Amino acid sequence: MLTLIVFAGLLCGCSVPGRGYLDSRFDVVMDSRLPKFFDPGGQISPRGYKVRVEYYSDAPKTGGARVIVVEPSGRTVFDKQGKFWWHPLDDKDRPAGHFPNHTVISCDGVMDIFEQRRMEPLLYLSDDKTLWDAMTATP
Repeated sequence: MLTLIVFAGLLCGCSVPGRGYLDSRFDVVMDSRLPKFFDPGGQISPRGYKVRVEYYSDAPKTGGARVIVVEPSGRTVFDKQGKFWWHPLDDKDRPAGHFPNHTVISCDGVMDIFEQRRMEPLLYLSDDKTLWDAMTATP
């Protein structure tokens, strides 16, 4: 019984209030631009910036994605929760079962497409015209 109580306590301690359980965490490769919901006009150079995307298990209630942008000085300049869904052109039955795969994240009504190219904790921002032309507002 004590083991069950300890396990339940540990499990509750792992949940992030308002988000749920952290499902996965990815660093975003900053090679061409910053996320559109942080820099909609593409005016800021991505050099030195760090971006992380976290997906949470409680997606139906909270949207499930958190995006954090850290400027070169180390100061967090963007930390918002957004909604995410699989891109409409990805495999409907097994979207995460192939590479590349794509998720769409929307923060404050602005969307961006994130691409996972292989099984590693890295995402890339996509400017692929075919992917952008296939976008719909929300699933």
